Amino acid sequence: MWALQTKSGMPSRRNEESQRRRQQSNYGEWGSPQDGPARPTNPVTRLIDKPGLLTTQVDELSEAQKTYARSEDWSGKKTGLLEVIKEVKPNVLIGTSTVPGAFTEEIVRAMAEHVDRPIILPLSNPTKLHEAVPADLLSWTEGKALVATGSPFKPVKGAWGPDGSEVEVEVGECNNSVVFPGIGLGSVLSRARLVTDKMLIAAVSGVAELSPALEDDTAPLLPGADAARKVSVRVARKVIQAAIEEGVATERDIPENEEELDEWIREQMWDPVYRPLKRVEVN
Repeated sequence: MWALQTKSGMPSRRNEESQRRRQQSNYGEWGSPQDGPARPTNPVTRLIDKPGLLTTQVDELSEAQKTYARSEDWSGKKTGLLEVIKEVKPNVLIGTSTVPGAFTEEIVRAMAEHVDRPIILPLSNPTKLHEAVPADLLSWTEGKALVATGSPFKPVKGAWGPDGSEVEVEVGECNNSVVFPGIGLGSVLSRARLVTDKMLIAAVSGVAELSPALEDDTAPLLPGADAARKVSVRVARKVIQAAIEEGVATERDIPENEEELDEWIREQMWDPVYRPLKRVEVN
C-alpha cells in the first residue's frame, strides 16, 4: 500500500523565496508559497492499494480499505500511483507495500515536479523490500528529497551542495523507538485516563520540532536513537499538555511553564545508573 498526502505550502528550506514568504505569513511554518496571505489547510491523505486509488467507487473493498476510501469521482481516469501523483500533486509519499522498486524514477521525478522538497518515506522492511533506496531518491530529485526509511542506510554523497559541491546526506531511519518512550512517559506522569488522538498527534509534533534537518540540509530527517532522552522529554511535554487540554490528565499540580515542565519530567525519568559490584570470595 502507498499513501499520498497533500497539503498546500509544505515547508521548503532550500527555496529562499518560500522561506521569506513564510516568515511574513501569520500562519508560520505552513505559510503558502503562492502570492498572497497563507491559509491553513488540513492535509488530505489518499491510499493506493492493489485496486488502485481507494475510492467509494471501487467494488469489493475490504472493511479496512473502506475506512480510507475517499468520495471522489475518478471515472475515466487511471488510478495507478503515477497517474494519481500527476493529478493530485502530493507533498508526501509513503510506502508500506513491500513491493521492491515500486517508487520508480518516473514516479519520483513526478513528485519533484510540483513541490520543492518532496517527502518520500519507503518504509517497507526488510531492506530488500524497500520501494526505493535513498541513493536513487536523492539522485532523481537532485538532492531535494527529504527521505526517511524503514531500515538503516548509509549516508549518500552527491553534488547537491553550493555551486554543485559534493555533500554527504545522512539518511534518517523512521523508527518508533524515538517517539514511543515519550508517549508512555507523558501518559504516566500526567496519569492520563486515556491516550487520545490529540495526544498522539502532539507526540509527533514534538519529534518534528527536533528534526536535525531543520538546522542542517545534510542531517537526517528524524532524530536518531542517540537523542532518545532529549526527544522523550519534548514528546512527554507535548503529550502532557495535550492530556491537560483534553481533560484526561488526573495528576495534580503539573507545571504550566514549559521550562519548569521539562525539568519536572527530567526529574522523574529513569536514569540507568547502577551501583558498582565487587566480587568477593565466600569460604
